[in-house]
Amino acid sequence: MKKPSRTYSALHALLGDALSTLALPDATAKALEDALNEAEGSAPPSAFFAQLHGSMRGDAADGQPWQEQRLSDGRMRELVAGTRCLAAVSACGRVLLAAQAARELDDAHAQWPPQIEEGLLHAVVVLADHAGALVAA
Repeated sequence: MKKPSRTYSALHALLGDALSTLALPDATAKALEDALNEAEGSAPPSAFFAQLHGSMRGDAADGQPWQEQRLSDGRMRELVAGTRCLAAVSACGRVLLAAQAARELDDAHAQWPPQIEEGLLHAVVVLADHAGALVAA
């Protein structure tokens, strides 16, 4: 097999330098390039990348832009990070409440080891401290 003679930007973006070591025939590379270009236009954006882009735009944890005016980009990112830390604190708290319910209502097999709950409690403390520092800055 020989290397593709043309440059395939979508295929190269997907495979990087590994594309040159695959030695794909031109027909295969063209078919893959066409499929990638077609899928790019129709595929919904990844939730992971949507969250990252929202964070850079200054969206709060609920996905909505900040209502305050005249915030610097740095301050907006601090407030975004703070609200996301608080959302994580809330999630950890809900998991801890579920663990408490399991301890009280279920048998021993449904209960977590105490180290997991202790780790979640430490996570809550660290996240809350970090959120407080970001909001107060």
